[in-house]
Amino acid sequence: MSERACGIVTSGHHTDIVLKSYSNRTLLIVTHFKKFGTLLMINRESAANGYNSDIFTIKTVFGSDNNDVHVAARYIAQQIDIEKPLLLSIALKNYDIKTLKSIVAAVNQIKSC
Repeated sequence: MSERACGIVTSGHHTDIVLKSYSNRTLLIVTHFKKFGTLLMINRESAANGYNSDIFTIKTVFGSDNNDVHVAARYIAQQIDIEKPLLLSIALKNYDIKTLKSIVAAVNQIKSC
């Protein structure tokens, strides 16, 4: 996958999405503001307890370190199923589930192109 980008409307707001794969990680930019937002590093590890669940470690590199951003980041990482560590830049006006589902659908669509 090379760099993929698209624009969608989520909850009445134009949303820019960029997905770029590097050799050691994947970069995802999601913004309503046409600029970088909070930058998070998300690593997925398989649970050692035998269940089919993954554990996500989220570290804020810079920006807002709040619960809404972390919950949104975890949801996006779970739903887009990327194997490499994810570097996510996220700047949204709202973090409701409808917005996040629209973003995930767009990312999964551009990922498959």
